[in-house]
Amino acid sequence: MQIPQAQDMAPTAERVVESESRMKHLFGFEKEDLSSWHHQVYLLNHPTNPASLGIFHFLFGMIMTIDITQERGHSHLDGASVCRIHLFNFLQPLPLDYMYLVYVVMLFGAVGIMLGCFYRLSCLIFISTYWYIFFLDKTAWNNHSYLYGLIGFQLTFMDANRYWSVDGLRNPKKNNAQVPLWNYTLLRFQVCAKFIILNPWKLTGWGGYSMSYLAHHWLFDLFRMILPNEMVSLLVVHGGGLCLDLSAGSLLFFDATRPFGIFFVNYFPCMNSQLFSIGENPLINCIYPLFCYPDWPRNFFSRFPEFLRPVLWESLSTAVS
Repeated sequence: MQIPQAQDMAPTAERVVESESRMKHLFGFEKEDLSSWHHQVYLLNHPTNPASLGIFHFLFGMIMTIDITQERGHSHLDGASVCRIHLFNFLQPLPLDYMYLVYVVMLFGAVGIMLGCFYRLSCLIFISTYWYIFFLDKTAWNNHSYLYGLIGFQLTFMDANRYWSVDGLRNPKKNNAQVPLWNYTLLRFQVCAKFIILNPWKLTGWGGYSMSYLAHHWLFDLFRMILPNEMVSLLVVHGGGLCLDLSAGSLLFFDATRPFGIFFVNYFPCMNSQLFSIGENPLINCIYPLFCYPDWPRNFFSRFPEFLRPVLWESLSTAVS
């Protein structure tokens, strides 16, 4: 048997390296990073730029501050008859004055998350009061209300206060320190789970078309010019929503398709805000830039004039490789 010479094997080795590099470019990791539990743990704890996560904690806290005053309705405060969530029937609203205090405490927690001030304590204050209010009446909530609570819970265990935070100003060692990759991975996974898990009904039986009346809305006038209402409801409302839910995670993950993904996942909830009275659903779109490169805020702020850097806190942050 003829033994292959080194020069015959060289092209094969180059193709392997090229293939691995292509995988690194597409997915951000090599195949070997998934080959064992040890490699997976090492990958998830890889030091990562904190900038994008820092922007997210600021925007999320700001959205929750708005949400508390606009959507966390006060129907629980007057002791009216409400529908309790199963397994939490024992929860009862406090006296009126104390319920106002609960809302004020929740507001302080949201502001603390936004500013990154006593960040971990602010997260605990926010989620404890948020979930208490949440469990008091299940009829007052939308599915994105679950998402707010889950994200608030997850942020408690993350190091989002390493960038754009008062804690970073108070503690130079914490300011701009890198965060483990799993901080980003968990939030990205949560987004993908939101799109897939919350919509199983679209895969199980299309009969009835419970939202067929939506096809009569002015948003679908263009489609009604070429399709009857029944087909608009089936293909556009239900079929389009299903395709978006199943493909959103992939569109957001890859560099080439991310602009399209961000456009569609932002357009869809904005369209829903015209169709339904669903509160702050469009504002949660601030989570989607987490799919971009972690250092995108620095690249963005670097384009601003020098005199604006202190306002943007960039003068206090050095680049992280």
